[in-house]
Formats: sequence, C-alpha cells, structure tokens
Amino acid sequence: MEIRKAKVQGFCFGVAITVKKAEEAIAQRSDVTTLGHVVHNPQTVATLEASGLRNAASVDDVESGALFVRAHGLPVEVFEKAQTKGLEIIDATCPMVTKIHVQAEKLKAEGYKIIVIGDPLHPEVKGTLSHVPGAWCIETVEDVAKLPRGSRMGVVVQSTYSRERFSDIVKALSEKYYEVRAVNTICTDTNNRQSEALRLADEVEVMVVVGGKTSANTKHLAELSETHGARSHHIEGPDELRPEWFDGVTVAGLMSGASTPGWLVDQVQARMEELTRQPV
Repeated sequence: MEIRKAKVQGFCFGVAITVKKAEEAIAQRSDVTTLGHVVHNPQTVATLEASGLRNAASVDDVESGALFVRAHGLPVEVFEKAQTKGLEIIDATCPMVTKIHVQAEKLKAEGYKIIVIGDPLHPEVKGTLSHVPGAWCIETVEDVAKLPRGSRMGVVVQSTYSRERFSDIVKALSEKYYEVRAVNTICTDTNNRQSEALRLADEVEVMVVVGGKTSANTKHLAELSETHGARSHHIEGPDELRPEWFDGVTVAGLMSGASTPGWLVDQVQARMEELTRQPV
C-alpha cells in the first residue's frame, strides 16, 4: 500500500511558539500554571505536565506564580483578574488569534454589529467574544435565521474553522442583512491543511488524520476528507490504527492537525507500513 502524506505536517507556527515558551517557562521556574491544556495534543500535554507545568480550572485557583496563557488566548476578564492577583502573565497567545481580536475591535469601532463565527464553547471564541461585548456568536448556516434583524454586520471567524462553512454562512448573512463586512480570519496554516485534505481526498481511498480528539482543526480535516470521497479516521496515536481499515486499499493518505508534533505523525506512518506490509 502506498502512503501519501500531506505537504503540511507537524506543529503550526503558533503552536510551535506556544510550546517553546511553555518549555522555557517551566525550565526557569516551578510555579507556572495554565488554564486548560496548552495545546490539543495529549502527548505534548503529558510531556509538559511531567516537566512541571500545572493546570488549573480557573484563575481563582491560582494564588501565586506565573499564569501561562496558551495559544487560544484568554478572556479579557481573566487577564484583568490575574493582574489584580499579582500573577506574572506569560502570554503565548497565537498571533493569528490576536489578529482576530484586533479585527473584531476595529469593526466594532467602525459601527458594525459584530458576529463571531465559531464554536461558542471553544476557548478561542470565548476570548474573542470578551473583546467585543454584545457580539453575536453563530456556528452554522442554520443559526443565521435565528439572528435578530439589523443593518451593518461585521464578521470574524474562529481561526481553525472550515472555510467552506465560513463561505456558506457569509453568503447567508449577505442575503439577510443590508451590509455585511466579513474578514476571513481563518489562519494560513488551517487554509493550507484544508487545501491538502481536498487534494489528497481525490487521490486516496482512506485518510488517516492524526490529532487530539478535542482539536477543532483536526476534526474539520477529517470531516473535509470524508465529504470529498476518502474514508477518514481521526486518531490520536498509532495504537488506534486498525488493519481492517486498509483491507484492499491501494493508496492511503496521512495528515495531521496543527497541534500534532511531527514525530507522532512519523510513528503513525511507521505503524501503517507495519500493518500493511505484505508477507514475503
């Protein structure tokens, strides 16, 4: 069986920066705490925690030391509470996420009612909403019909959102409102990986997508591959691979989410080759 790998693999630049900052922080001090996992990858999370990175559910549970802000960012009110408590803030928010905050604030300053497209429960989206109080958040095309009437709408989107769904929602918004100004804030890496998913889906029979089960961008890659003709399997590691997935398969695809380290993709590839190696 031939394995075709996506051209874009390993950490995206934002996650790479965040992980490096976390490693540097815990190497220098023993009182670094993050709210939630630094990245959506269980292996990386386990390594950082074993090295001393603490995890807390709320800033209320952090009494001293440094608060490490992960790639998704944090709501404004959490930053403010951390400062009030005298915590040192190590801000590793992804630059692409910060860009969304800036664009949303700019649109609001220009008089637009803000709509944030994305998962309202995702930490990145929660952070964005905190920068533009009163904004509406929608996740699907169907949600557009539930929105109140209005005139001038300014739109931003979660950095890891599906670009196809984003386009469909913007079209629906344009049909409902007099003026819609949409800024495509889906990050470049996400766009590149989604393009690779489309390309590979046309070439392979089955697609293996490696990444955390809670990773939005990894889920979208698996969904995109599935809807464009490739049987898809979203896994977190090589132990989840099943030989029956590749029965009769001539060409398989392999790609990863933005929070997946390159060494893990290599392990998955090695296991795929082992499972499909023809007996001599």
